[in-house]
Amino acid sequence: MQRLNIKFFYTYRLHPHNLIPPDVFGFSQFTVYLILILIGLALTFRGKTAWKYITVALGAYMGFVITAILMVRLHVTGAPDILILAIGAVLGGVIFSFLAELAVCVALGGGVAIGIYAFTPAGIVLAGIIGIIVIAISYIRFERISLYVAAFAGGLAIWFSLYGMGLPDASAQVFAAAIMISGIILQKYEENNDRRPKKPKKPSREMSIDDEY
Repeated sequence: MQRLNIKFFYTYRLHPHNLIPPDVFGFSQFTVYLILILIGLALTFRGKTAWKYITVALGAYMGFVITAILMVRLHVTGAPDILILAIGAVLGGVIFSFLAELAVCVALGGGVAIGIYAFTPAGIVLAGIIGIIVIAISYIRFERISLYVAAFAGGLAIWFSLYGMGLPDASAQVFAAAIMISGIILQKYEENNDRRPKKPKKPSREMSIDDEY
C-alpha cells in the first residue's frame, strides 16, 4: 500500500489560502496552522483553564521581550538580569490577562449598546448606560462567561486554520461550529456533574475488633 504524502496532499490538493506569511519565526504555514488548531481545541474543550494559561503565557512572553528591549535601550548594567526579566514576565502575564478579560467585557458591552441603539427606540445615552452595566456585570461574572468566550475564540482559531489550509470557507465554518458546540456541551455536562451532591459512602460491613467489643 502506497504511503500518503501529507506534504504533497497539503500543497497541491487543498490549495491553501495565503492568510499568513510562508515563514513565521522560522515555522512553516502548516506548522503554524497545526499549533492554532491545538490551541483552538484546548480553548474549546478546556475553556476556563486554557484561557487563563494562554493569556498568562502570552503576557509573560511579551513582558519578557519588552523588558529585554528596555534593558538594552536603557543600558542596564550591574543588575541581576535574570531577576529583572523574571519580574517583567510576571508583570506582563498579570497585566495581559487583566487586559484580555477587560477587552472581552468591553466588546460585549459595546456590542449590546450598539444593538440596542440600532434596533430599538432607545437613545444613545440609554444604550451607553446599558452597555456600561453589561461591561461591569460581565467583568464580575467573567468566570462564568469565560467558558463561552474561550469556546468562541477556539472556534475562530480552528476555522482560520482549516480555511488557511485550503478547506472551503463553508466547510471550515461547519467543522469549527461543530467543534465549538461539542466543547461547550461537554464542559457544561462536566460542570453539572461536579455540582451534583456526591452520595455518601456506605459503611463497610467489616467490623474491627475494637467495634465488636
